[in-house]
Amino acid sequence: MVNDKDSQTNSPNSDPASGQPGDGDRRLDGLQMSPDLMLDLARQAAEIVVDRTRRLPEGIAWDGEFREVLAEALMEDPPEQGRPGAEVLERAARDVLPLTLRLDHPRSFAFVPTAPTWPGVLAEFMAAGYNINACTWLVASGPSQLELVVIEWFRRWLGYPEGAGGLFTSGGSAASLDAFVAARQAAGHPERATVYMSDQSHTAFLRAAIIAGIRRECIRRIPTDRHFRLDMNALAESVAEDRAAGYNPVAICANAGTSSTGSVDPLGPMADYCAAEGIWLHVDAAYGGFAVLTEEGKRALAGIERADSIGLDAHKWLFQPYEAGCLLVKDLSTLEKAFGVKCDVLQDTIWGGDHPNFADRGLQLSRSFRALKVWMSIQTFGMAAFRRAVANGLELAARAEDYISASPVLEVVNGASLSIVCFRVNPADAGLDESTLEEINRKVLAQVFWDDTAFMSSTSLRGKFSLRLCIINHNTTWADVRATLEAAERFGTQALDDLTP
Repeated sequence: MVNDKDSQTNSPNSDPASGQPGDGDRRLDGLQMSPDLMLDLARQAAEIVVDRTRRLPEGIAWDGEFREVLAEALMEDPPEQGRPGAEVLERAARDVLPLTLRLDHPRSFAFVPTAPTWPGVLAEFMAAGYNINACTWLVASGPSQLELVVIEWFRRWLGYPEGAGGLFTSGGSAASLDAFVAARQAAGHPERATVYMSDQSHTAFLRAAIIAGIRRECIRRIPTDRHFRLDMNALAESVAEDRAAGYNPVAICANAGTSSTGSVDPLGPMADYCAAEGIWLHVDAAYGGFAVLTEEGKRALAGIERADSIGLDAHKWLFQPYEAGCLLVKDLSTLEKAFGVKCDVLQDTIWGGDHPNFADRGLQLSRSFRALKVWMSIQTFGMAAFRRAVANGLELAARAEDYISASPVLEVVNGASLSIVCFRVNPADAGLDESTLEEINRKVLAQVFWDDTAFMSSTSLRGKFSLRLCIINHNTTWADVRATLEAAERFGTQALDDLTP
């Protein structure tokens, strides 16, 4: 049922504070603005962002400042009287927003970056402007249905069965927490509960397990093989030892693309083992999950559809603004059993009681309308464009590995897995010890950080300090990757020359 008044808009010549015809004045009135002023500020903000995006490839990938400098510039009492909105926008664009890692820069390869689509950015603006709380069907039926639509898309892409479902979350951390709570509930909330994850798993798993009530000493870190995939024999031994000692395994965590190397755990064998042992299998696909949009990605993630729960981040390889995490579960009732509660102040939500209330599926009651940005982006560009964009990261990582392998200065530490490749400066005939190699590569990282337009990060792999490229920006080209690798070679050669007496 639609209220006709909702479709009416104020005339540009009306006073929004009084609701009476006015002269279109542009004053701030309490906490309201005239429509003309609202439009002017929106245009100014959009122009700032579009200009920043246009200029992005020409500039550096990172900028920042020391805290004492920023405190001097920004630490002040709030103004008693307001300032012109245009001045506030300009100050934010000048003094605050640029001092960041430009995660959408085409040569930003650190951590797990992202490059949001413009329809996704607009969706954030519109969802905020409509003031959506996607908590219950009564409060937000249209947004709730759209979230169901996008969750259904994800379900089909992953190969999950009908009846599976889930919800959008702030990110992988919240998705992991929701999954652990559901797993603990499904196991009967046992005493001395244990969970298992590889030594390459994200720290978000550790934090989520602790918050869910798993004692730190009951979190098992399972060793990995030479490709940084979970060792199944070590997992089975750990579970057997725990059960013999009176512990109760409630969840095993698999990686569908680790943050360090992009490695994918043996998802099929892990699913077999969990089914045989009656243990919940959660897959962290926050970084790598959307690789399933490509044939290569589907092969790499085969078996993911057998997990009890899967965490995804659309603000990574699906090119959305933060925050756009997601949790899917094979059996939707496991979430509702864990999180569904009755609340007197929400008793009116009985209207729509036979409809899904997302507040009963996770830890949040107040929830932003995160699904809109995914829906608007895909409606605008179509799936073919998204498949090409995901494939771009896979292809560029493979080319980067080939380049490193052929380089007389660089060495592959872990080959391309999904869109991540790890490498270091280490000429074949140098004969340098690990301590010296770490010193050299730290210098290289620092020089790329300070002296180049690119930005990459590092990791530690079996005691080897490694440089790391994560290539998932749909705007990144081979020229961007090659220039970054050439910079590493150049700075590496300089660092090697400095070792010569």
